[in-house]
Amino acid sequence: MKEISTYTPESCTGDCQGCGKTHIKVFGAHNTASQLLRARVMLALEATGLDGKVLEVSEPGVIQVCGVSSLPALMVEGRIMAEGIVPSVDQIIDLLKHQNLYRSKLFRMRSICVPVDLSPEAANALKFAWNVANQLKSNLEVIYAMDSIFEGSEPSASGFLSGYQTTMKKELDNFITESLDSIGVAYSPAKGMGNPGTPANPNSKPFISSRVIYGAPDVALTEYSKEVDMMVMGTTGRGNIGKKFFGSVSIEVSKTAHSPTIFVPKEAEFRGFQQMLYASDFDSLNPLSVQQATTFAKRFDGQIHFVHVGAGGEKGLDEQRKVFEAEYGEANPDRPFIFSKMVSEDIAGALYEYSFYHRIDLLVFVTHHRNFWDTILHKSITNIALLSSDIPVLIIHSDNDLINGSDS
Repeated sequence: MKEISTYTPESCTGDCQGCGKTHIKVFGAHNTASQLLRARVMLALEATGLDGKVLEVSEPGVIQVCGVSSLPALMVEGRIMAEGIVPSVDQIIDLLKHQNLYRSKLFRMRSICVPVDLSPEAANALKFAWNVANQLKSNLEVIYAMDSIFEGSEPSASGFLSGYQTTMKKELDNFITESLDSIGVAYSPAKGMGNPGTPANPNSKPFISSRVIYGAPDVALTEYSKEVDMMVMGTTGRGNIGKKFFGSVSIEVSKTAHSPTIFVPKEAEFRGFQQMLYASDFDSLNPLSVQQATTFAKRFDGQIHFVHVGAGGEKGLDEQRKVFEAEYGEANPDRPFIFSKMVSEDIAGALYEYSFYHRIDLLVFVTHHRNFWDTILHKSITNIALLSSDIPVLIIHSDNDLINGSDS
Protein backbone atom coordinates (compact mmCIF):
# COMPACT_ATOMS: atom_id res chain seq x y z
CA MET A 1 0.00 0.00 0.00
CA LYS A 2 1.26 3.46 -0.90
CA GLU A 3 0.22 6.15 1.52
CA ILE A 4 0.46 9.87 0.81
CA SER A 5 -0.30 12.83 3.06
CA THR A 6 0.31 16.56 3.29
CA TYR A 7 2.16 18.27 6.13
CA THR A 8 0.13 20.31 8.59
CA PRO A 9 1.33 21.82 11.88
CA GLU A 10 -0.52 19.06 13.71
CA SER A 11 1.04 16.22 11.73
CA CYS A 12 4.20 14.38 12.69
CA THR A 13 7.23 15.73 10.86
CA GLY A 14 9.51 12.89 11.88
CA ASP A 15 9.81 9.45 10.38
CA CYS A 16 7.82 6.88 12.28
CA GLN A 17 9.78 3.82 13.30
CA GLY A 18 8.78 0.21 13.48
CA CYS A 19 5.86 0.32 11.02
CA GLY A 20 7.75 -1.37 8.19
CA LYS A 21 7.18 1.44 5.69
CA THR A 22 9.74 3.37 3.65
CA HIS A 23 9.32 6.98 4.78
CA ILE A 24 9.67 9.60 2.07
CA LYS A 25 9.28 13.37 2.15
CA VAL A 26 8.73 15.49 -0.95
CA PHE A 27 9.63 19.16 -0.33
CA GLY A 28 8.15 21.78 -2.61
CA ALA A 29 5.77 24.67 -3.10
CA HIS A 30 2.88 22.77 -4.69
CA ASN A 31 4.21 23.74 -8.11
CA THR A 32 4.77 21.71 -11.27
CA ALA A 33 8.21 20.46 -10.20
CA SER A 34 7.12 19.19 -6.80
CA GLN A 35 4.01 17.56 -8.27
CA LEU A 36 6.16 15.81 -10.88
CA LEU A 37 8.56 14.63 -8.17
CA ARG A 38 5.69 13.24 -6.13
CA ALA A 39 4.25 11.43 -9.15
CA ARG A 40 7.60 9.87 -9.99
CA VAL A 41 8.11 8.76 -6.40
CA MET A 42 4.77 6.97 -6.50
CA LEU A 43 5.69 5.24 -9.77
CA ALA A 44 9.04 4.20 -8.31
CA LEU A 45 7.36 2.74 -5.24
CA GLU A 46 5.02 0.76 -7.45
CA ALA A 47 7.93 -0.56 -9.52
CA THR A 48 9.98 -1.65 -6.50
CA GLY A 49 7.03 -3.06 -4.58
CA LEU A 50 8.09 -1.14 -1.47
CA ASP A 51 5.48 -0.18 1.09
CA GLY A 52 5.96 3.57 1.23
CA LYS A 53 4.60 6.51 3.18
CA VAL A 54 5.02 9.79 1.29
CA LEU A 55 4.73 13.08 3.15
CA GLU A 56 4.47 16.36 1.24
CA VAL A 57 6.14 19.31 2.99
CA SER A 58 5.65 22.90 1.83
CA GLU A 59 5.94 25.01 5.00
CA PRO A 60 9.15 27.13 4.73
CA GLY A 61 10.08 26.74 8.39
CA VAL A 62 9.93 22.95 8.26
CA ILE A 63 11.86 22.88 4.97
CA GLN A 64 14.62 24.95 6.54
CA VAL A 65 14.78 22.83 9.71
CA CYS A 66 15.14 19.71 7.57
CA GLY A 67 18.25 21.18 5.96
CA VAL A 68 16.86 21.55 2.46
CA SER A 69 18.64 24.27 0.48
CA SER A 70 16.99 23.95 -2.93
CA LEU A 71 13.50 22.90 -4.08
CA PRO A 72 12.11 20.51 -5.01
CA ALA A 73 13.83 18.04 -2.73
CA LEU A 74 13.49 14.38 -1.87
CA MET A 75 14.20 12.82 1.54
CA VAL A 76 14.20 9.08 2.22
CA GLU A 77 14.31 7.75 5.78
CA GLY A 78 15.35 11.16 7.10
CA ARG A 79 18.17 11.73 4.59
CA ILE A 80 18.14 14.21 1.72
CA MET A 81 18.70 12.32 -1.52
CA ALA A 82 18.04 15.01 -4.16
CA GLU A 83 17.78 18.80 -4.15
CA GLY A 84 16.90 21.28 -6.89
CA ILE A 85 16.19 18.57 -9.45
CA VAL A 86 13.48 16.06 -10.31
CA PRO A 87 15.17 12.65 -10.71
CA SER A 88 13.77 10.28 -13.31
CA VAL A 89 11.67 7.32 -12.21
CA ASP A 90 14.61 5.00 -12.90
CA GLN A 91 16.90 7.16 -10.78
CA ILE A 92 14.42 7.12 -7.89
CA ILE A 93 14.08 3.34 -8.22
CA ASP A 94 17.86 3.01 -8.03
CA LEU A 95 17.91 5.36 -5.03
CA LEU A 96 15.30 3.32 -3.17
CA LYS A 97 17.12 0.05 -3.92
CA HIS A 98 20.50 1.38 -2.77
CA GLN A 99 19.67 3.62 0.17
CA ASN A 100 22.86 2.79 2.07
CA LEU A 101 25.00 3.63 -0.95
CA TYR A 102 23.25 6.97 -1.37
CA ARG A 103 23.79 7.84 2.29
CA SER A 104 27.46 6.95 2.21
CA LYS A 105 29.94 9.79 2.41
CA LEU A 106 32.00 8.48 -0.48
CA PHE A 107 28.92 8.70 -2.70
CA ARG A 108 27.72 12.10 -1.48
CA MET A 109 31.07 13.93 -1.53
CA ARG A 110 29.80 17.44 -0.75
CA SER A 111 32.75 18.40 1.43
CA ILE A 112 36.44 17.54 1.40
CA CYS A 113 38.65 18.43 4.36
CA VAL A 114 42.43 18.89 4.14
CA PRO A 115 44.30 18.89 7.48
CA VAL A 116 47.61 20.75 7.09
CA ASP A 117 50.68 21.45 9.21
CA LEU A 118 52.07 24.16 6.89
CA SER A 119 54.71 21.74 5.55
CA PRO A 120 55.62 21.11 1.88
CA GLU A 121 53.91 17.70 2.15
CA ALA A 122 50.72 19.41 3.32
CA ALA A 123 50.94 21.92 0.47
CA ASN A 124 51.14 19.05 -2.00
CA ALA A 125 48.14 17.35 -0.38
CA LEU A 126 46.18 20.62 -0.59
CA LYS A 127 46.84 20.94 -4.31
CA PHE A 128 45.90 17.29 -4.78
CA ALA A 129 42.69 17.76 -2.80
CA TRP A 130 41.73 20.84 -4.82
CA ASN A 131 41.90 18.81 -8.01
CA VAL A 132 39.76 16.06 -6.48
CA ALA A 133 37.22 18.63 -5.24
CA ASN A 134 37.15 20.33 -8.63
CA GLN A 135 36.44 17.00 -10.32
CA LEU A 136 33.65 16.17 -7.87
CA LYS A 137 32.34 19.75 -7.48
CA SER A 138 32.79 19.50 -3.73
CA ASN A 139 33.52 22.21 -1.19
CA LEU A 140 37.07 22.28 0.18
CA GLU A 141 37.90 23.10 3.80
CA VAL A 142 41.49 23.46 5.00
CA ILE A 143 42.03 22.99 8.75
CA TYR A 144 44.92 23.36 11.17
CA ALA A 145 44.88 21.55 14.54
CA MET A 146 46.39 23.70 17.32
CA ASP A 147 47.36 21.99 20.59
CA SER A 148 50.72 23.33 21.73
CA ILE A 149 49.73 26.10 24.17
CA PHE A 150 47.05 24.62 26.41
CA GLU A 151 46.47 21.52 28.50
CA GLY A 152 43.81 18.95 27.75
CA SER A 153 41.41 19.09 24.84
CA GLU A 154 39.67 22.39 25.59
CA PRO A 155 41.14 25.78 24.67
CA SER A 156 42.02 28.31 27.35
CA ALA A 157 39.83 31.39 27.61
CA SER A 158 42.88 33.65 27.82
CA GLY A 159 43.32 36.55 25.48
CA PHE A 160 46.71 35.16 24.52
CA LEU A 161 45.10 32.05 23.03
CA SER A 162 42.62 34.15 21.12
CA GLY A 163 45.44 36.25 19.71
CA TYR A 164 47.46 33.18 18.85
CA GLN A 165 44.50 31.65 17.06
CA THR A 166 44.14 34.82 14.98
CA THR A 167 47.84 34.63 14.12
CA MET A 168 47.57 30.97 13.12
CA LYS A 169 44.49 31.70 11.01
CA LYS A 170 46.47 34.35 9.09
CA GLU A 171 49.37 31.93 8.63
CA LEU A 172 46.95 29.26 7.46
CA ASP A 173 45.34 31.61 4.94
CA ASN A 174 48.76 32.68 3.67
CA PHE A 175 49.73 29.02 3.33
CA ILE A 176 46.58 28.27 1.33
CA THR A 177 47.10 31.31 -0.89
CA GLU A 178 50.71 30.44 -1.70
CA SER A 179 50.06 26.72 -2.18
CA LEU A 180 47.12 27.15 -4.57
CA ASP A 181 48.69 30.07 -6.39
CA SER A 182 51.33 27.63 -7.66
CA ILE A 183 48.61 25.82 -9.65
CA GLY A 184 46.84 28.99 -10.75
CA VAL A 185 44.01 28.87 -8.21
CA ALA A 186 43.04 32.09 -6.40
CA TYR A 187 42.01 31.89 -2.74
CA SER A 188 40.18 34.71 -0.99
CA PRO A 189 40.11 34.45 2.83
CA ALA A 190 37.49 37.24 2.87
CA LYS A 191 34.89 34.73 1.69
CA GLY A 192 34.58 33.47 5.26
CA MET A 193 34.19 30.07 6.80
CA GLY A 194 31.33 28.68 4.80
CA ASN A 195 29.49 25.50 5.76
CA PRO A 196 31.27 22.20 5.05
CA GLY A 197 27.89 20.50 4.61
CA THR A 198 26.55 22.90 1.98
CA PRO A 199 26.54 21.56 -1.57
CA ALA A 200 28.94 23.22 -3.97
CA ASN A 201 27.59 24.96 -7.05
CA PRO A 202 28.02 22.38 -9.86
CA ASN A 203 28.86 25.16 -12.30
CA SER A 204 31.60 26.78 -10.20
CA LYS A 205 35.01 26.00 -8.79
CA PRO A 206 35.21 24.52 -5.27
CA PHE A 207 34.38 26.90 -2.43
CA ILE A 208 37.49 27.06 -0.26
CA SER A 209 37.43 27.89 3.45
CA SER A 210 39.87 27.67 6.35
CA ARG A 211 39.57 26.89 10.03
CA VAL A 212 41.76 26.49 13.11
CA ILE A 213 40.61 23.71 15.45
CA TYR A 214 41.84 22.71 18.92
CA GLY A 215 43.29 19.49 20.24
CA ALA A 216 45.98 16.89 19.69
CA PRO A 217 45.99 16.49 15.89
CA ASP A 218 45.13 12.79 15.68
CA VAL A 219 42.27 13.12 18.19
CA ALA A 220 40.97 16.43 16.81
CA LEU A 221 41.05 15.20 13.21
CA THR A 222 39.29 11.96 14.07
CA GLU A 223 36.51 13.94 15.74
CA TYR A 224 36.32 16.45 12.90
CA SER A 225 36.08 13.67 10.31
CA LYS A 226 32.51 13.08 11.49
CA GLU A 227 31.50 16.40 9.88
CA VAL A 228 32.97 15.90 6.40
CA ASP A 229 32.56 13.48 3.52
CA MET A 230 36.25 12.91 2.87
CA MET A 231 39.66 13.82 4.26
CA VAL A 232 42.83 14.25 2.19
CA MET A 233 46.12 14.14 4.12
CA GLY A 234 49.76 14.44 3.15
CA THR A 235 52.36 11.98 4.40
CA THR A 236 55.42 13.24 6.22
CA GLY A 237 58.09 10.62 5.71
CA ARG A 238 59.37 10.96 9.27
CA GLY A 239 59.94 8.41 12.03
CA ASN A 240 60.12 4.63 11.89
CA ILE A 241 58.98 2.40 9.03
CA GLY A 242 55.29 2.74 9.90
CA LYS A 243 55.55 6.48 10.38
CA LYS A 244 57.51 6.86 7.16
CA PHE A 245 54.62 5.27 5.32
CA PHE A 246 51.93 7.59 6.64
CA GLY A 247 53.38 9.93 9.22
CA SER A 248 52.70 9.73 12.96
CA VAL A 249 49.39 11.59 12.75
CA SER A 250 48.25 10.09 9.45
CA ILE A 251 48.64 6.50 10.58
CA GLU A 252 46.47 7.12 13.64
CA VAL A 253 43.81 8.86 11.57
CA SER A 254 43.85 5.96 9.09
CA LYS A 255 42.68 3.70 11.91
CA THR A 256 40.08 5.95 13.53
CA ALA A 257 38.62 8.40 10.99
CA HIS A 258 34.87 8.59 10.47
CA SER A 259 35.15 9.40 6.76
CA PRO A 260 36.94 7.94 3.75
CA THR A 261 40.48 9.30 3.69
CA ILE A 262 43.02 9.73 0.89
CA PHE A 263 46.69 9.74 1.92
CA VAL A 264 48.93 11.58 -0.52
CA PRO A 265 52.67 10.79 -0.68
CA LYS A 266 54.86 13.88 -0.82
CA GLU A 267 55.84 13.36 -4.46
CA ALA A 268 52.37 12.43 -5.75
CA GLU A 269 50.68 14.54 -8.40
CA PHE A 270 47.00 14.37 -9.24
CA ARG A 271 46.52 12.83 -12.66
CA GLY A 272 42.99 11.57 -12.25
CA PHE A 273 41.97 8.11 -11.10
CA GLN A 274 41.87 6.28 -14.41
CA GLN A 275 43.09 3.04 -12.84
CA MET A 276 42.21 2.09 -9.26
CA LEU A 277 43.35 -1.00 -7.36
CA TYR A 278 40.92 -2.41 -4.78
CA ALA A 279 42.99 -4.59 -2.43
CA SER A 280 40.68 -7.54 -1.97
CA ASP A 281 40.65 -10.14 0.74
CA PHE A 282 37.90 -12.13 2.40
CA ASP A 283 37.29 -9.27 4.83
CA SER A 284 36.72 -6.73 2.04
CA LEU A 285 33.71 -8.50 0.52
CA ASN A 286 31.43 -5.92 2.12
CA PRO A 287 28.85 -5.29 -0.67
CA LEU A 288 28.41 -1.63 0.21
CA SER A 289 32.17 -0.99 0.11
CA VAL A 290 32.43 -2.54 -3.34
CA GLN A 291 29.56 -0.39 -4.60
CA GLN A 292 31.04 2.73 -2.97
CA ALA A 293 34.40 2.19 -4.65
CA THR A 294 32.75 1.41 -7.98
CA THR A 295 30.57 4.51 -8.06
CA PHE A 296 33.55 6.63 -6.93
CA ALA A 297 35.61 5.27 -9.83
CA LYS A 298 32.75 5.97 -12.21
CA ARG A 299 32.86 9.68 -11.35
CA PHE A 300 36.47 9.74 -12.54
CA ASP A 301 35.75 7.53 -15.57
CA GLY A 302 38.04 5.04 -13.91
CA GLN A 303 38.60 1.28 -13.99
CA ILE A 304 38.78 -0.79 -10.80
CA HIS A 305 41.14 -3.75 -10.54
CA PHE A 306 40.15 -6.15 -7.75
CA VAL A 307 43.46 -7.74 -6.73
CA HIS A 308 43.80 -10.57 -4.22
CA VAL A 309 47.20 -11.48 -2.77
CA GLY A 310 47.60 -14.80 -1.01
CA ALA A 311 49.14 -18.26 -0.95
CA GLY A 312 48.73 -20.66 -3.83
CA GLY A 313 45.79 -23.04 -3.73
CA GLU A 314 43.62 -20.85 -1.48
CA LYS A 315 40.07 -22.04 -0.90
CA GLY A 316 37.04 -19.87 -1.49
CA LEU A 317 38.61 -17.63 -4.13
CA ASP A 318 35.98 -18.43 -6.77
CA GLU A 319 33.22 -17.48 -4.34
CA GLN A 320 35.05 -14.24 -3.53
CA ARG A 321 35.30 -13.35 -7.19
CA LYS A 322 31.59 -14.03 -7.74
CA VAL A 323 30.62 -11.74 -4.87
CA PHE A 324 32.84 -8.94 -6.15
CA GLU A 325 31.49 -9.32 -9.68
CA ALA A 326 27.87 -9.29 -8.51
CA GLU A 327 28.26 -6.17 -6.39
CA TYR A 328 30.36 -4.49 -9.07
CA GLY A 329 27.59 -5.05 -11.61
CA GLU A 330 24.97 -3.81 -9.16
CA ALA A 331 26.74 -0.42 -9.07
CA ASN A 332 26.25 0.02 -12.86
CA PRO A 333 29.93 0.45 -13.83
CA ASP A 334 31.05 1.78 -17.20
CA ARG A 335 34.09 -0.52 -17.36
CA PRO A 336 34.46 -4.33 -17.47
CA PHE A 337 35.04 -6.37 -14.33
CA ILE A 338 38.69 -7.20 -13.60
CA PHE A 339 39.77 -9.65 -10.89
CA SER A 340 43.38 -10.80 -10.45
CA LYS A 341 45.08 -13.24 -8.06
CA MET A 342 48.73 -12.79 -7.07
CA VAL A 343 50.60 -15.49 -5.17
CA SER A 344 52.84 -13.93 -2.54
CA GLU A 345 53.40 -13.69 1.20
CA ASP A 346 54.29 -10.01 0.87
CA ILE A 347 50.94 -8.25 0.45
CA ALA A 348 52.22 -4.72 -0.01
CA GLY A 349 55.03 -5.80 -2.33
CA ALA A 350 52.67 -7.70 -4.61
CA LEU A 351 50.17 -4.84 -4.71
CA TYR A 352 52.82 -2.31 -5.65
CA GLU A 353 54.21 -4.65 -8.30
CA TYR A 354 50.75 -4.92 -9.83
CA SER A 355 50.33 -1.16 -9.53
CA PHE A 356 53.57 -0.51 -11.41
CA TYR A 357 52.69 -2.71 -14.36
CA HIS A 358 49.09 -1.51 -14.61
CA ARG A 359 49.77 2.20 -14.05
CA ILE A 360 47.54 2.36 -10.95
CA ASP A 361 46.58 5.89 -9.85
CA LEU A 362 44.94 5.05 -6.52
CA LEU A 363 45.15 2.16 -4.06
CA VAL A 364 41.89 1.37 -2.23
CA PHE A 365 41.78 -0.47 1.09
CA VAL A 366 38.66 -1.38 3.07
CA THR A 367 39.28 -1.57 6.80
CA HIS A 368 37.28 -3.58 9.32
CA HIS A 369 39.81 -4.00 12.08
CA ARG A 370 41.91 -1.56 14.09
CA ASN A 371 45.10 -3.57 13.51
CA PHE A 372 44.77 -3.53 9.73
CA TRP A 373 47.72 -1.26 9.05
CA ASP A 374 49.91 -2.97 11.63
CA THR A 375 49.51 -6.18 9.61
CA ILE A 376 50.18 -4.54 6.25
CA LEU A 377 53.22 -2.64 7.51
CA HIS A 378 54.68 -5.69 9.20
CA LYS A 379 54.42 -7.74 6.02
CA SER A 380 56.11 -5.00 3.99
CA ILE A 381 58.89 -4.20 6.44
CA THR A 382 61.59 -5.68 4.17
CA ASN A 383 60.40 -3.64 1.21
CA ILE A 384 61.74 -0.26 2.27
CA ALA A 385 61.83 0.83 -1.38
CA LEU A 386 58.03 0.86 -1.36
CA LEU A 387 58.10 3.76 1.07
CA SER A 388 59.04 6.11 -1.76
CA SER A 389 55.99 5.12 -3.81
CA ASP A 390 54.05 8.01 -5.30
CA ILE A 391 50.68 6.20 -5.33
CA PRO A 392 47.94 7.78 -3.16
CA VAL A 393 45.94 5.47 -0.89
CA LEU A 394 42.18 5.65 -0.21
CA ILE A 395 40.95 4.12 3.05
CA ILE A 396 37.25 3.19 3.22
CA HIS A 397 36.10 2.61 6.79
CA SER A 398 33.29 0.15 6.18
CA ASP A 399 31.85 0.44 9.68
CA ASN A 400 31.59 4.20 10.15
CA ASP A 401 31.69 6.26 6.95
CA LEU A 402 27.95 6.55 6.50
CA ILE A 403 26.09 9.83 7.04
CA ASN A 404 24.70 9.76 10.59
CA GLY A 405 26.14 6.29 10.83
CA SER A 406 27.79 4.45 13.67
CA ASP A 407 30.75 6.04 15.36
CA SER A 408 32.14 2.73 16.52
